[in-house]
Amino acid sequence: MPFRDIVQPDVINIDKGLRLRNPDGLQWETALPWYKNPKILYYSEGITDKTYDMNIINRMYGYLSSIGELYFIEVYEKDIWKAIGDVTLSEQNMPIVIGDEKYWSKGIGKKVIGKLIGRAKSIGLTKIYIPDIYSYNNRSQNLFKSMGFVEVDKRDNASSYELKL
Repeated sequence: MPFRDIVQPDVINIDKGLRLRNPDGLQWETALPWYKNPKILYYSEGITDKTYDMNIINRMYGYLSSIGELYFIEVYEKDIWKAIGDVTLSEQNMPIVIGDEKYWSKGIGKKVIGKLIGRAKSIGLTKIYIPDIYSYNNRSQNLFKSMGFVEVDKRDNASSYELKL
């Protein structure tokens, strides 16, 4: 089922302190600090020699929005919702970035992926494929395996995973 035929919700609540929000293009600038962090780019893109600028972020988010549903991951703190990362739901990929390191290893990724697997089922997707998780990115490998994804291809520096729904 093509995503162009599906209405993306503005907000998906996960729990009282965590939600996904569909950002408009004017809000994409929020992500700039995440993609200026060399650790984020290393784990997500395998990049070690540069950081992203707004042109790259705009192209990336434009592409992700065209193949699926792009969301900002938000936490509720001090009476406001704060964006801390991004995730995309698509049959072709499910990239997730917790851009604020303060929120790493807190179980947020597992809650987000779990919620999006439920959404994928509800909109009729039959599988989710992840083309590349780098071999050194144990956190992502463990996250997706714990959610039922299985390795379907292994290369020298990365593996592909799939979840049949």
